[in-house]
Amino acid sequence: MLKYISAGGTVMYPIILVSILGLAVVIEKIIQLFFAQTDSDRLMRSVKMHLAQGRPVEAMQAVRNERGPVAGIARAAVANYGKSSEEIRAAVEAAGREEVFVMERKMNVLDGIITLAPLLGLLGTVTGLIKSFQVLSAFGGLTTPAQLSGGIAEAMITTAAGLIVATPLVIIESWLSLVIDDRVATMEKQAVELVALVAGENEEDQ
Repeated sequence: MLKYISAGGTVMYPIILVSILGLAVVIEKIIQLFFAQTDSDRLMRSVKMHLAQGRPVEAMQAVRNERGPVAGIARAAVANYGKSSEEIRAAVEAAGREEVFVMERKMNVLDGIITLAPLLGLLGTVTGLIKSFQVLSAFGGLTTPAQLSGGIAEAMITTAAGLIVATPLVIIESWLSLVIDDRVATMEKQAVELVALVAGENEEDQ
């Protein structure tokens, strides 16, 4: 591995750097989307139970320390218990926009890395070919394959490295986007239920 990094020249180092950054973003998003969120079905059952019994304080306690998009909109809905349906809906929509922003945060970084890695590989291709042409120029066009191998190796290795970094990230980014879309759809469905539930309880109290 080290010999390939060395043969790839200086462009290999930014390629390695963006690959590490991409891996860090992927790990963070996986933790956020799969391991740092509350079971939305369980949370909704608890909130509905407390609200059906006219206990908004207990409902707020149930959602206060929970994480995830459904927990965020549930807090907004319960916090506006007693207000008009328009106010509740506005608060839930604002909370929903914030949760979508949180879920999509750093996905643009991943998109940037997917674009940048092949470009860095192309840059390495160009610099490698320049080295080969410099060798040709220095020797008046009379060279052996061994004299050209350094520049050609740099060109090929950096191209391959850029594609190796970008290709799996494209697949992972598409998968994460599908997961986020699914979370958003679930959140929107639960938001409608929460607004109807809290507004309905308010009307009954009145």
